Amino acid sequence: MPKWCDEGENMVADIIFGALALKTTLYLGLYENGTEPAEDDVLTDLTEETDPAYARIALARGTWVITGSVAEYVQQTFTAAATPWGNQYGYFITDVASGTAGLLIAVENFSDGPYNVGAGDSIKITPKVTVS
Repeated sequence: MPKWCDEGENMVADIIFGALALKTTLYLGLYENGTEPAEDDVLTDLTEETDPAYARIALARGTWVITGSVAEYVQQTFTAAATPWGNQYGYFITDVASGTAGLLIAVENFSDGPYNVGAGDSIKITPKVTVS
């Protein structure tokens, strides 16, 4: 399961105890960093796929399934079109559709990765976040 990043934990605290508005959509992305990002990393610390066919996937608020302290989203698929993406080491959740101006909420290295994504290959991810 992904680990919370400091920015994600701070965002939740600011929504509950502060004045930050709820986010209606979060986004799922892939990273190419060879090691799992640290808890205090930010989006600029990630190396993300640059192929024009790659895009973060929107995760709509209210469609996660909550079971106890685990929030799970339906499986999502990233597919490389005509250009191979190379090694993908993990995924991340952020609050922005693209760029590095948002918050890094959570990250997870693939336990059986990296996945070397060739042209036409896909990666399927079921995002899960545990609140503990």
